[in-house]
Amino acid sequence: MRAGDLHDKMSIYSVDVTVNSWGDFVETETIRYENVRCSVLHMGTPSAGASEFTDDDQRVGEMKIEFKTRYLPNIEFSDVILYNGGRFNVYSILPIGKREGVRIRARRRDNIDDSNPTA
Repeated sequence: MRAGDLHDKMSIYSVDVTVNSWGDFVETETIRYENVRCSVLHMGTPSAGASEFTDDDQRVGEMKIEFKTRYLPNIEFSDVILYNGGRFNVYSILPIGKREGVRIRARRRDNIDDSNPTA
C-alpha cells in the first residue's frame, strides 16, 4: 500500500448501548481511531455510490463508500465512521494481506440522524 494513495482522513467511533434508569436505550460513542489516512472509493449505482429505495413508503437516499487504509485492529460492525461531515455505518470489513491493510465498506442514509459523535 502506497502512502501517496491515502490522501483523505476519517475517524472511527465505537458505539456502546446502555439502558438508562427509565429503561430507554442510550447510545454513547467513543473515539477508536482519529484522523486515519485513507483512500475513498464511492460504490454502487446509478451515480457512483448514491442510490434511492423505498422504506416504509418513504424515499430514502443511500450513499456507500469503501475506505482503504493501513491495518487497524479491533474494527467492529457496530462502529461508525465520520468522514467529510457524514456519519457512515460499517457493514463490511475486508482485510488486505496479512496485517497490511483493510477495506471498510460503510453506508450513510438520509433518514438517519447525522449528528456528530460525542465522546
